[in-house]
Amino acid sequence: MKAAVLKAFKGPLELVDFPKPRVGPGEVLVRMTAAGICGSDVHMWLGEDPRTPLPMILGHEGVGVIAEIGGDAPRQDLYGKELRVGDPVIWDRAVVCGQCWFCAVKGLPNLCRSRWVYGIHKGCTDPPHLNGCYADHILLDANTKIISLVDWGELDPAILVSTGCSGATSANAIELAGIEMGDNVLIQGAGPLGLYLVGYSRARGAGRVIVIEGAAARMELARRLGADVILDFGSTSPEERRAVVMDATNGFGADVGFEAVGRPEPVLEGIDLVRRGGAYLAVGTAVPMGTIPIDLYHQIVLKQLRLQGVWTNDTRHIVQALELVRRNPGVFADMITHRYPLAQANEALQSMAERKGIKAAVTF
Repeated sequence: MKAAVLKAFKGPLELVDFPKPRVGPGEVLVRMTAAGICGSDVHMWLGEDPRTPLPMILGHEGVGVIAEIGGDAPRQDLYGKELRVGDPVIWDRAVVCGQCWFCAVKGLPNLCRSRWVYGIHKGCTDPPHLNGCYADHILLDANTKIISLVDWGELDPAILVSTGCSGATSANAIELAGIEMGDNVLIQGAGPLGLYLVGYSRARGAGRVIVIEGAAARMELARRLGADVILDFGSTSPEERRAVVMDATNGFGADVGFEAVGRPEPVLEGIDLVRRGGAYLAVGTAVPMGTIPIDLYHQIVLKQLRLQGVWTNDTRHIVQALELVRRNPGVFADMITHRYPLAQANEALQSMAERKGIKAAVTF
């Protein structure tokens, strides 16, 4: 079984053959049909994520078909459907203990201290090796939450890879924001995270959805998902953007703002575009990116602003992301701008690093 292995930061991925793993009770061997190339993968490739062990198989966004189920007991998906060989499936990229204080008391499994993620936390030196999605097969742990895609019919698996990461994280952000009917929403960035935020905001009954973005293709997809006001970051000044946002919100500013850029600098502008008593959520920053100066009194306290961090997601957010894609399949199909075979995983990573498109995928 073949995988693209990261052996040295900033170095090329190497195709490596691994033996077929023994499939233990409750484990599921999946033949990959699509793997998403996430911005986080680029950070790991460059050595910017402290969680990354070497050598490893990157890839935490995956869709596939069941090749083998271990043990004699039936294996079920989230809905209680019995899983069978040949079923298309998607899975929660994270495995949590379910028993710690965060999981059992606070209902925050995304903060579980034992949480680990396929393609992020584990190296591939030791068996069963296949724990990342840049491979033709992946072995799912017995505690992995799986969702059957049998009812999706003839689907393009590539359009679903983002639901398990950017789609789910954005769903968590929307939930934490507490958007109410008629709220005006500001979204900085219209990559996969921002596009999901646009779709969720519209589904939640937002009043005006305002997007700041610099790439024409991303702006067009944001418009198709329901953005009312789209500001080109490259051709407007901060003063011009502020004037447009205030005009669109009756002079108050947005009720809720989201950073979906992946850098801290836009936060300063975003905070100033949110009204007094509003909320601002940082969604896109997934690795250490330095610090920014915040005027605690004027920007936070005097405004009674709620400043919220968003870290990954729970399984329910994947279900929500799948529903959003089901409602907007054409948009999310067009979000996949680049497709590569596994042998070109390096080109796939480079395309995301250079922002050549919106979303790249390895397809099998």
